[in-house]
Amino acid sequence: MRQKAKELLESGEVKVVIGYGQGSAPFKSTPIFIEKPEDAHKLIWNPTCVNNLTVYLRDACRQGKAAIVVKPCDARSIIELIRENQIERDDVVILAMSCPGVLNLDALAEIDLADVKSVEWHQSGIAIKTNAGETIIPSEKAFASKCLSCELAESPIADKKFGEPIERHPIRSKYADIEELEKMLPKERRAYWARQFARCIRCYACRSVCPGCYCKECFTDKPCQLWVLRSTDVESNWFFHFSRAMHTAGRCIACGECERVCPMGIPLMRLNQKMRKEVREMFGEEAGTNPEAPPTLGTFDLKNDPDPCSE
Repeated sequence: MRQKAKELLESGEVKVVIGYGQGSAPFKSTPIFIEKPEDAHKLIWNPTCVNNLTVYLRDACRQGKAAIVVKPCDARSIIELIRENQIERDDVVILAMSCPGVLNLDALAEIDLADVKSVEWHQSGIAIKTNAGETIIPSEKAFASKCLSCELAESPIADKKFGEPIERHPIRSKYADIEELEKMLPKERRAYWARQFARCIRCYACRSVCPGCYCKECFTDKPCQLWVLRSTDVESNWFFHFSRAMHTAGRCIACGECERVCPMGIPLMRLNQKMRKEVREMFGEEAGTNPEAPPTLGTFDLKNDPDPCSE
Protein backbone atom coordinates (compact mmCIF):
# COMPACT_ATOMS: atom_id res chain seq x y z
CA MET A 1 0.00 0.00 0.00
CA ARG A 2 2.85 2.38 0.83
CA GLN A 3 4.59 1.55 -2.46
CA LYS A 4 1.42 2.16 -4.45
CA ALA A 5 0.83 5.46 -2.64
CA LYS A 6 4.40 6.49 -3.40
CA GLU A 7 3.99 5.62 -7.08
CA LEU A 8 0.76 7.59 -7.37
CA LEU A 9 2.40 10.68 -5.91
CA GLU A 10 5.62 10.31 -7.90
CA SER A 11 3.73 10.02 -11.18
CA GLY A 12 1.56 13.00 -10.34
CA GLU A 13 -1.59 10.92 -10.83
CA VAL A 14 -2.90 12.14 -7.47
CA LYS A 15 -2.22 15.24 -5.42
CA VAL A 16 -2.79 13.62 -2.05
CA VAL A 17 -3.16 10.20 -0.43
CA ILE A 18 -5.58 10.11 2.49
CA GLY A 19 -4.68 7.33 4.89
CA TYR A 20 -3.88 6.36 8.45
CA GLY A 21 -0.80 7.35 10.40
CA GLN A 22 0.49 6.53 13.84
CA GLY A 23 -1.52 8.25 16.56
CA SER A 24 -0.45 9.59 19.94
CA ALA A 25 -0.17 6.06 21.36
CA PRO A 26 0.40 2.56 19.88
CA PHE A 27 -3.30 1.75 20.29
CA LYS A 28 -4.40 4.79 18.27
CA SER A 29 -4.12 5.89 14.63
CA THR A 30 -4.89 9.26 13.10
CA PRO A 31 -5.93 10.44 9.62
CA ILE A 32 -2.99 11.75 7.60
CA PHE A 33 -2.71 13.46 4.23
CA ILE A 34 0.40 12.49 2.26
CA GLU A 35 1.42 14.92 -0.46
CA LYS A 36 5.09 13.93 -0.95
CA PRO A 37 6.27 10.49 -2.17
CA GLU A 38 8.98 10.40 0.51
CA ASP A 39 6.29 10.56 3.20
CA ALA A 40 4.44 7.44 2.02
CA HIS A 41 6.23 5.37 4.69
CA LYS A 42 4.13 7.16 7.31
CA LEU A 43 1.04 5.21 6.21
CA ILE A 44 0.02 2.37 8.53
CA TRP A 45 -2.59 -0.37 8.46
CA ASN A 46 -3.63 -2.23 11.60
CA PRO A 47 -6.69 -2.73 13.86
CA THR A 48 -6.46 0.84 15.19
CA CYS A 49 -7.43 2.26 11.77
CA VAL A 50 -10.96 3.01 12.89
CA ASN A 51 -11.90 6.37 11.33
CA ASN A 52 -14.00 6.54 8.19
CA LEU A 53 -11.66 8.68 6.07
CA THR A 54 -14.18 9.31 3.31
CA VAL A 55 -15.43 12.32 5.29
CA TYR A 56 -12.40 14.16 3.86
CA LEU A 57 -12.86 13.04 0.27
CA ARG A 58 -15.11 15.79 -1.09
CA ASP A 59 -12.76 18.58 -0.05
CA ALA A 60 -9.69 16.66 -1.25
CA CYS A 61 -11.16 16.03 -4.70
CA ARG A 62 -11.82 19.74 -5.13
CA GLN A 63 -8.06 20.27 -5.06
CA GLY A 64 -7.37 17.55 -7.62
CA LYS A 65 -7.43 13.79 -7.96
CA ALA A 66 -7.00 12.02 -4.62
CA ALA A 67 -6.22 8.53 -3.42
CA ILE A 68 -7.76 7.12 -0.28
CA VAL A 69 -7.13 4.09 1.93
CA VAL A 70 -10.42 2.45 2.89
CA LYS A 71 -11.88 -0.47 4.77
CA PRO A 72 -14.54 -2.45 2.86
CA CYS A 73 -17.31 -0.96 5.00
CA ASP A 74 -16.14 2.62 4.48
CA ALA A 75 -15.84 2.11 0.73
CA ARG A 76 -19.63 2.13 0.70
CA SER A 77 -19.47 5.83 1.62
CA ILE A 78 -17.60 6.46 -1.63
CA ILE A 79 -20.40 4.73 -3.53
CA GLU A 80 -22.91 7.04 -1.85
CA LEU A 81 -20.85 10.15 -2.65
CA ILE A 82 -20.73 9.08 -6.30
CA ARG A 83 -24.49 8.34 -6.31
CA GLU A 84 -25.17 11.80 -4.98
CA ASN A 85 -22.83 13.53 -7.46
CA GLN A 86 -20.57 14.80 -4.70
CA ILE A 87 -17.46 13.33 -6.31
CA GLU A 88 -16.66 11.93 -9.73
CA ARG A 89 -15.49 8.33 -9.92
CA ASP A 90 -12.51 9.42 -12.03
CA ASP A 91 -11.38 11.85 -9.33
CA VAL A 92 -10.49 9.20 -6.77
CA VAL A 93 -8.12 6.24 -6.58
CA ILE A 94 -9.45 3.72 -4.07
CA LEU A 95 -6.82 1.70 -2.19
CA ALA A 96 -9.00 -1.01 -0.65
CA MET A 97 -7.63 -2.92 2.32
CA SER A 98 -8.57 -6.37 3.54
CA CYS A 99 -9.98 -5.92 7.05
CA PRO A 100 -10.73 -8.59 9.68
CA GLY A 101 -12.22 -5.92 11.97
CA VAL A 102 -11.19 -2.79 13.87
CA LEU A 103 -10.36 -2.34 17.52
CA ASN A 104 -13.00 -1.76 20.17
CA LEU A 105 -11.12 0.44 22.64
CA ASP A 106 -13.28 -0.86 25.50
CA ALA A 107 -11.52 -4.20 25.01
CA LEU A 108 -8.36 -2.65 26.46
CA ALA A 109 -10.02 -1.81 29.78
CA GLU A 110 -7.95 -4.36 31.72
CA ILE A 111 -4.63 -3.51 30.03
CA ASP A 112 -2.17 -0.85 31.17
CA LEU A 113 -2.39 1.49 28.19
CA ALA A 114 0.95 3.11 29.02
CA ASP A 115 2.57 -0.28 28.54
CA VAL A 116 1.06 -1.10 25.12
CA LYS A 117 3.73 -1.57 22.44
CA SER A 118 1.69 -2.70 19.46
CA VAL A 119 -1.77 -3.77 18.31
CA GLU A 120 -1.96 -6.37 15.55
CA TRP A 121 -4.48 -8.74 14.02
CA HIS A 122 -4.40 -12.34 15.23
CA GLN A 123 -6.22 -15.37 13.82
CA SER A 124 -8.37 -15.42 16.99
CA GLY A 125 -8.90 -11.67 17.31
CA ILE A 126 -6.38 -8.96 18.20
CA ALA A 127 -2.93 -9.32 19.79
CA ILE A 128 -1.79 -6.67 22.25
CA LYS A 129 1.93 -6.61 22.97
CA THR A 130 3.21 -5.09 26.21
CA ASN A 131 6.42 -5.40 28.24
CA ALA A 132 4.70 -8.23 30.10
CA GLY A 133 4.13 -10.22 26.91
CA GLU A 134 1.34 -10.76 24.40
CA THR A 135 -2.36 -10.79 25.21
CA ILE A 136 -4.84 -12.22 22.69
CA ILE A 137 -8.27 -10.63 22.90
CA PRO A 138 -10.91 -12.82 21.19
CA SER A 139 -12.80 -11.41 18.20
CA GLU A 140 -16.17 -11.04 19.93
CA LYS A 141 -14.58 -8.73 22.50
CA ALA A 142 -11.76 -7.16 20.50
CA PHE A 143 -13.69 -5.90 17.49
CA ALA A 144 -16.05 -2.94 17.20
CA SER A 145 -19.73 -3.80 17.35
CA LYS A 146 -20.24 -3.16 13.62
CA CYS A 147 -17.51 -5.68 12.76
CA LEU A 148 -19.34 -8.51 14.53
CA SER A 149 -22.14 -8.36 11.96
CA CYS A 150 -20.01 -7.43 8.93
CA GLU A 151 -20.70 -9.49 5.81
CA LEU A 152 -18.21 -7.79 3.47
CA ALA A 153 -15.44 -10.12 2.38
CA GLU A 154 -13.84 -7.34 0.35
CA SER A 155 -14.40 -3.78 -0.77
CA PRO A 156 -17.45 -3.26 -3.05
CA ILE A 157 -15.48 -0.68 -5.04
CA ALA A 158 -11.72 -0.44 -5.56
CA ASP A 159 -8.88 0.45 -7.92
CA LYS A 160 -6.28 -1.58 -6.08
CA LYS A 161 -6.93 -4.24 -3.45
CA PHE A 162 -4.47 -5.25 -0.73
CA GLY A 163 -4.73 -8.51 1.19
CA GLU A 164 -6.89 -11.56 0.63
CA PRO A 165 -10.71 -11.48 0.92
CA ILE A 166 -11.84 -12.23 4.46
CA GLU A 167 -13.99 -15.27 5.09
CA ARG A 168 -16.85 -13.77 7.05
CA HIS A 169 -18.78 -15.48 9.81
CA PRO A 170 -20.98 -12.79 11.42
CA ILE A 171 -21.62 -13.65 15.06
CA ARG A 172 -24.58 -11.34 15.48
CA SER A 173 -27.42 -9.86 13.43
CA LYS A 174 -26.80 -6.43 11.94
CA TYR A 175 -30.04 -5.35 13.63
CA ALA A 176 -29.31 -6.97 16.99
CA ASP A 177 -29.05 -3.60 18.76
CA ILE A 178 -32.60 -2.62 17.88
CA GLU A 179 -34.36 -5.87 18.71
CA GLU A 180 -35.19 -4.79 22.26
CA LEU A 181 -36.28 -1.35 21.09
CA GLU A 182 -38.68 -2.84 18.56
CA LYS A 183 -40.34 -4.86 21.33
CA MET A 184 -41.14 -1.68 23.28
CA LEU A 185 -44.48 0.09 23.19
CA PRO A 186 -44.40 3.48 21.41
CA LYS A 187 -44.54 5.38 24.72
CA GLU A 188 -41.65 3.26 26.04
CA ARG A 189 -39.53 3.99 22.96
CA ARG A 190 -40.32 7.68 23.27
CA ALA A 191 -39.24 7.64 26.92
CA TYR A 192 -36.06 5.77 25.95
CA TRP A 193 -35.02 8.34 23.36
CA ALA A 194 -36.02 11.24 25.62
CA ARG A 195 -33.55 9.91 28.20
CA GLN A 196 -30.84 9.61 25.56
CA PHE A 197 -31.36 13.05 24.02
CA ALA A 198 -31.52 14.71 27.45
CA ARG A 199 -27.77 13.97 27.64
CA CYS A 200 -26.90 15.54 24.28
CA ILE A 201 -24.73 18.67 24.50
CA ARG A 202 -25.12 19.35 20.74
CA CYS A 203 -21.40 19.50 20.07
CA TYR A 204 -22.30 18.29 16.55
CA ALA A 205 -19.42 15.81 16.51
CA CYS A 206 -21.87 13.28 15.03
CA ARG A 207 -22.56 15.64 12.16
CA SER A 208 -18.94 16.61 11.57
CA VAL A 209 -17.69 13.04 11.29
CA CYS A 210 -20.46 11.83 8.96
CA PRO A 211 -19.52 11.53 5.24
CA GLY A 212 -23.20 12.01 4.40
CA CYS A 213 -23.54 15.33 6.26
CA TYR A 214 -22.05 17.69 3.71
CA CYS A 215 -24.54 20.54 3.41
CA LYS A 216 -22.80 23.93 3.22
CA GLU A 217 -25.17 25.16 5.89
CA CYS A 218 -26.98 22.71 8.12
CA PHE A 219 -30.62 23.49 8.78
CA THR A 220 -29.76 23.78 12.48
CA ASP A 221 -27.31 26.62 11.80
CA LYS A 222 -29.65 28.86 9.84
CA PRO A 223 -30.09 32.07 11.86
CA CYS A 224 -33.82 32.44 11.21
CA GLN A 225 -34.86 28.83 11.70
CA LEU A 226 -37.25 28.13 14.55
CA TRP A 227 -37.05 24.35 14.72
CA VAL A 228 -33.94 23.88 16.84
CA LEU A 229 -33.16 26.33 19.65
CA ARG A 230 -29.59 27.15 20.58
CA SER A 231 -30.22 25.76 24.03
CA THR A 232 -29.85 22.01 24.51
CA ASP A 233 -33.37 21.34 25.69
CA VAL A 234 -34.71 17.86 25.07
CA GLU A 235 -37.21 18.91 22.39
CA SER A 236 -34.56 20.72 20.31
CA ASN A 237 -32.15 17.83 20.72
CA TRP A 238 -34.91 15.45 19.71
CA PHE A 239 -35.70 17.47 16.59
CA PHE A 240 -32.04 17.67 15.58
CA HIS A 241 -31.33 13.95 15.90
CA PHE A 242 -34.54 12.75 14.27
CA SER A 243 -34.24 15.28 11.42
CA ARG A 244 -30.66 14.18 10.87
CA ALA A 245 -31.74 10.53 10.85
CA MET A 246 -34.36 11.36 8.21
CA HIS A 247 -31.80 13.28 6.15
CA THR A 248 -29.44 10.30 6.11
CA ALA A 249 -32.15 7.66 5.60
CA GLY A 250 -31.31 5.53 2.58
CA ARG A 251 -27.80 7.05 2.59
CA CYS A 252 -26.31 5.91 5.92
CA ILE A 253 -23.84 3.05 5.38
CA ALA A 254 -23.65 2.26 9.13
CA CYS A 255 -19.98 3.10 9.60
CA GLY A 256 -20.85 3.96 13.20
CA GLU A 257 -18.68 7.04 13.35
CA CYS A 258 -21.45 9.23 14.81
CA GLU A 259 -21.81 6.93 17.80
CA ARG A 260 -18.06 6.40 18.18
CA VAL A 261 -17.29 10.10 18.54
CA CYS A 262 -20.26 11.03 20.71
CA PRO A 263 -18.76 12.29 24.01
CA MET A 264 -22.00 11.49 25.84
CA GLY A 265 -22.23 7.88 24.67
CA ILE A 266 -25.63 8.28 22.99
CA PRO A 267 -26.46 5.08 21.02
CA LEU A 268 -27.10 6.88 17.73
CA MET A 269 -26.56 3.76 15.64
CA ARG A 270 -29.75 2.27 17.05
CA LEU A 271 -31.62 5.12 15.42
CA ASN A 272 -29.69 4.77 12.17
CA GLN A 273 -30.04 0.98 12.09
CA LYS A 274 -33.79 1.30 12.51
CA MET A 275 -33.91 3.69 9.56
CA ARG A 276 -31.74 1.36 7.47
CA LYS A 277 -34.02 -1.54 8.27
CA GLU A 278 -37.13 0.45 7.31
CA VAL A 279 -35.56 1.53 4.00
CA ARG A 280 -34.53 -2.03 3.23
CA GLU A 281 -38.02 -3.38 3.93
CA MET A 282 -39.80 -0.60 2.05
CA PHE A 283 -37.54 -0.22 -0.99
CA GLY A 284 -35.41 -3.36 -0.99
CA GLU A 285 -32.25 -1.29 -1.06
CA GLU A 286 -29.19 -0.84 1.11
CA ALA A 287 -26.93 2.20 0.97
CA GLY A 288 -23.46 1.87 -0.50
CA THR A 289 -23.98 -1.09 -2.79
CA ASN A 290 -24.50 0.28 -6.31
CA PRO A 291 -22.87 3.51 -7.60
CA GLU A 292 -25.04 3.38 -10.73
CA ALA A 293 -28.36 3.33 -8.87
CA PRO A 294 -30.20 6.63 -8.24
CA PRO A 295 -30.45 7.78 -4.59
CA THR A 296 -33.14 5.74 -2.84
CA LEU A 297 -35.16 8.63 -1.42
CA GLY A 298 -34.13 11.07 -4.16
CA THR A 299 -36.08 9.20 -6.81
CA PHE A 300 -39.72 9.83 -7.56
CA ASP A 301 -42.23 9.45 -10.33
CA LEU A 302 -44.37 12.56 -10.93
CA LYS A 303 -47.07 10.46 -12.62
CA ASN A 304 -47.47 7.85 -9.90
CA ASP A 305 -46.16 9.86 -6.95
CA PRO A 306 -47.53 13.40 -7.43
CA ASP A 307 -46.50 16.27 -5.22
CA PRO A 308 -49.46 16.85 -2.83
CA CYS A 309 -48.34 20.43 -2.22
CA SER A 310 -49.13 21.39 -5.82
CA GLU A 311 -52.80 20.46 -5.48
